[in-house]
Amino acid sequence: MGWKDLWQLWETWRATSLSRSIRFNILLGRALLGLIAVIFGAALGSCSSSTPSSQIANGGVLSSQGATPVNLKIVTGKMDGHPGWPEYQPSNFSIPVDKPVVLTIVSYDDGTAPLPPASPWGMVSGYNPANGVVLGGTETVDGNQITSIPNSDISHTLTVPRLLINIPIPAVPSGKSSITVTYTFMVKEKGTFRWLCVAPCGSGALGMGGAMDTTGWMTGFMEVK
Repeated sequence: MGWKDLWQLWETWRATSLSRSIRFNILLGRALLGLIAVIFGAALGSCSSSTPSSQIANGGVLSSQGATPVNLKIVTGKMDGHPGWPEYQPSNFSIPVDKPVVLTIVSYDDGTAPLPPASPWGMVSGYNPANGVVLGGTETVDGNQITSIPNSDISHTLTVPRLLINIPIPAVPSGKSSITVTYTFMVKEKGTFRWLCVAPCGSGALGMGGAMDTTGWMTGFMEVK
């Protein structure tokens, strides 16, 4: 089973989750996210082990000059009037196909949603020659380029599994009111792609409910047109 097949399972789970008990729903959802993470991590490992560094650089670095700006923000539940419900604003956005984009995410959330130690979701990803749809995929946090964030410091992610895009967002450090994350990339295929946060930032014992599983909060759609 490939990651695209597993993504279809995830979409089916989301569409039918209301018919199951909350506990079963959360456990199954977490299991599916774990399987997606395994395949996602394997894809990243395959890329790093079999692709020359010069080829990764050529596909993995894009100039931000002349790029289309897209701006999002992450607000806390206290800020949006729903305690415990962090929110991406806007949750649906569009980008041009086959053109560089600088996605800027300003986060006001100082809470962490730690990932398991072996989880690949703390790694920045985008360009993958095995996929061939995304170029670039470089991230900065407050102006400093990064390739990963410690899983213990994760607050949120913006993840597009169908495109192998993963943008980890750290918690706002003490003494600051926000952080600014930029992600420079290009998508070479038109379509509407679901994005989601894979950090357990929602409600419930496992952090998988509430905002985590509600379209318009910590999941939405990116249209490439």
